[in-house]
Amino acid sequence: MNKRKIAVFTSIRSEYGLLSPLLKRLKDSTKFDLELLVGGAHLLEEFGMTINQIKEDGFKITHIFDFVCRENVSDSLTKSLSKLQETIGEYFVNNKPDLIIVLGDRFELLPIASACTVYNIPLAHISGGEITQGAQDNQIRHALTKLAHIHFPANEEYKKNIMRMGEEDWRICVSGEPGLDLLKDINYIPKLELYKMLGLNAEQRLIICTFHPETISNKITPEFVRMVLKKIVNTTNYQLLTTAANIDHGGVEINRLLEQMAQDFSNIKYIRSLGQQKYYSVLKYADFMLGNSSSGLVEAQSFNLPVINVGNRQEGRMTNPNVYQCSLELDEILQGVKYVITDDFKHKYFHKSNIYGDGNACDKIMDYLEKVDFSKLIFKKTVFN
Repeated sequence: MNKRKIAVFTSIRSEYGLLSPLLKRLKDSTKFDLELLVGGAHLLEEFGMTINQIKEDGFKITHIFDFVCRENVSDSLTKSLSKLQETIGEYFVNNKPDLIIVLGDRFELLPIASACTVYNIPLAHISGGEITQGAQDNQIRHALTKLAHIHFPANEEYKKNIMRMGEEDWRICVSGEPGLDLLKDINYIPKLELYKMLGLNAEQRLIICTFHPETISNKITPEFVRMVLKKIVNTTNYQLLTTAANIDHGGVEINRLLEQMAQDFSNIKYIRSLGQQKYYSVLKYADFMLGNSSSGLVEAQSFNLPVINVGNRQEGRMTNPNVYQCSLELDEILQGVKYVITDDFKHKYFHKSNIYGDGNACDKIMDYLEKVDFSKLIFKKTVFN
């Protein structure tokens, strides 16, 4: 039997981190040939040039999609999407994989999905059924669900949401988040070594901090981030390790601010991208996480790490008990800084199971892919209950 050709698309560091355990399984598989499609923020220096991390991890990159418009124009995002639409179409015409896998809710996945529809390429979607009402991601994710042919949601509740959208039961495999599989095998860097590498003080408490733009309300601005971080470093004994915002509109401006604040404040460090090993090692040793990253909702519980989730970006998403939700009010955030390190809050989440998976997602995904009849994927029925 000929090996099936499975393409996987990634365009940003957080998405790649969640996909990397599955990529390894596909790379080592005797039943599938992996084609790794890389583009977007992975190719940008200001976002950490994370294509180098992918190469260092031992993956062969099959195709590169350099689609991000670097012009300072109001329609840069739509120009980027139109370029990706054209180049992914060329890839499908010339290579025609048996299946393409995407994860999450990035806006650049829409051209991938629409090209799949045009060229009858089966699409598998990981992390569907979730709700994030504070961002455009919510609409994009649900659109991907309707364009996809098979689904790998994180839990049973998200499977129910997918079925409410009319998707057939046999197309849905509850897998959990594949990124959690990595936590079992990662070689964590010892604390003293890690802190020395990152320029941190091993004797000082640490906050790991990531703020992404809110793509609907746009209230997570550089001015807001400056106010929050400045207040924390001026009124507490914490040091802050900040990582880059994503490529959404406003992300570049937040990153410029973080870079400047790292120069102005000795207790703030800014690193564009840590890579999986350093990032998860930081989660192992940090006192808590601050910001609005999905990592706080998905991965942090597995580290028994408390999280202050700020604003509406993740509104509606299921949260683990380690998450303390805050509005954009500074006083409420500062109250959270004090509360999440208390024994009272620790009792709520410590050693509780993670609702986003048990670390065995790749086994479930690979088993499903090996057994499913690819010839039946394209012909979709909508089931209205």
